[in-house]
Amino acid sequence: MNRVIPFLFFRSILIGFLLIPGTTAAQDKVKGHLIVEDILARPGTAVTLKAALVEEGLLGNRGLGGETVTFTVQGQHAGTSLTGGDGRAFLEFKTHMRGNHKIVATVESSPRVESAEGKGNLASWERRRPLLLVDCSVLFQEDDSNPLTALPGIGSLGALGKPQENAAYELSKLAEFYYNVVYVHDRPGTALHETRAWLRQHEFPVGITRMVPQEGKALLAFMEKLKEGGWDNLEAAIGRTWEFAQTLVKNRVKTVIFPDPREKKKYPRRAKIVNSWKEVRKQL
Repeated sequence: MNRVIPFLFFRSILIGFLLIPGTTAAQDKVKGHLIVEDILARPGTAVTLKAALVEEGLLGNRGLGGETVTFTVQGQHAGTSLTGGDGRAFLEFKTHMRGNHKIVATVESSPRVESAEGKGNLASWERRRPLLLVDCSVLFQEDDSNPLTALPGIGSLGALGKPQENAAYELSKLAEFYYNVVYVHDRPGTALHETRAWLRQHEFPVGITRMVPQEGKALLAFMEKLKEGGWDNLEAAIGRTWEFAQTLVKNRVKTVIFPDPREKKKYPRRAKIVNSWKEVRKQL
């Protein structure tokens, strides 16, 4: 009996220590990433705001369910929604004014998850203003020495590198006076929300960003999806590859190409070949 009492006393102290926050892995909070989808809509229409709360890992993302997401649009409270088992949250919202409206989604700190914030764009655009499709590869300075760009599942703003000289300025002029910008991205090792953050960091014009593989069938499917949504006003495009040029030119879209030196194919005759961003506006 005398041996049992000290054992029970020691066990109670040990259990109490383990229950102190931060002393065990089970008590550690998960660091979630809140990813907000860019939304394209016409003024006065109903849309669904979308966000995903995920824990990122080398083997992929894991959704974090049961957390409350608060949405604001252009600084105004839009509502709250609970994440499902896949970490996704949805909220119905009606657009009013035309223009680009910042979506901010937040998750407050909970017993399981650290606080998180994500940003997106509600593009409430009128169809009379044409669309400009921009392949994000023409915005980045190529740096083959950075190993992060080749590792799937590992992405960072540093992996994207620096922007091409004059790219943000020239694209901003095009967006200010004539076009609404649709960015398409397909860069190994970098998630879509990281590309959006990079665009904001380097002050590129606000638009919507989509993940689209840079091959003909995928580009065609994306263009068809735009048309099905009533967006048949794609007028111009800026890209790099032969397949990008071939697809856009065939569909009667004004196409500007920064040639990829690794490609040996001859670009379509109607594609405008440039070597610097200062030449782009002259072609569009």
